[in-house]
Amino acid sequence: MNYLQAFLAYILWGIFPLYWKLLPSVNSFEIICHRIVWSLLTLLVCISLSQQWPSIQAVLKDSKRLMLCFIAASLISVNWLIFIWAVQNGYVVESSLGYFINPMLNVVLGVLLFQERLHAIQWLAVSIAVAGVAVMTLQTGEFPWIALTLATSFSLYAAVKKKTTMPAVAGLGMETAILAPLSLLALGYFSYSNQSLEPRTGTTWMLLVLGGPITTLPLVLFAAAAKNVPMVAMGMLQYIAPSMQFAFGVLLFAEKVTTGRAIGFALVWLALIIFTGFAIVSSLRSAKDRSIR
Repeated sequence: MNYLQAFLAYILWGIFPLYWKLLPSVNSFEIICHRIVWSLLTLLVCISLSQQWPSIQAVLKDSKRLMLCFIAASLISVNWLIFIWAVQNGYVVESSLGYFINPMLNVVLGVLLFQERLHAIQWLAVSIAVAGVAVMTLQTGEFPWIALTLATSFSLYAAVKKKTTMPAVAGLGMETAILAPLSLLALGYFSYSNQSLEPRTGTTWMLLVLGGPITTLPLVLFAAAAKNVPMVAMGMLQYIAPSMQFAFGVLLFAEKVTTGRAIGFALVWLALIIFTGFAIVSSLRSAKDRSIR
């Protein structure tokens, strides 16, 4: 059951581009404001059902952790905004690259922020991934800023979340609560100034409202699965989402993959094979050592 929950979480994250593509008439910033507001309402229900209010109360009494929540809220809002903008403007393939790079960037940040140490094989994987990004930049003449912004913002978000030590659902609830007032003001501005490209239909409103539950559901599934599914398995499953996004970008949205970009992706995928393979071998060795003891 736990593996199924993890699988479903990554599948849902993988189909996000299809969902946001259904809202071409709504600009990215307005979508993100709706996503924050409706996510907050959904999360309030989830927090109540999971009895995580004590975690919220503890953070409100700790100024340092509260400040970390503000930083996390800012980072996740940047990540959401860039992702939705990329989907709406035909950069699904490049956005998938960001989530392929993300696991390795997490490890690098672990070295820089938490004094963790990397094995030489892990450094090799990271170096190959960097080479892949460099090839894309040199061959296409365009720096993959979307991919790197998505990867960096999400990796920093994960690092900050590690410091807040809050349950996933309560943490996101706190972050959306911080962002909600500005989001409501922005939505009021859009409504007053009639910035929408066309009148909202019932279907459009339904999609905007459902953006909250759709954002929350995979997080709840992930949080439930992460308690019992081994980290190595979770690490392998996390490539489901960007793989789906890449496939959608190429096959469904007909985004072009130039030779330079194809070579760059190949290098990044090679890095991921080395990176994940090393993680699996290390995990098996650790399990064997524990069984011997």
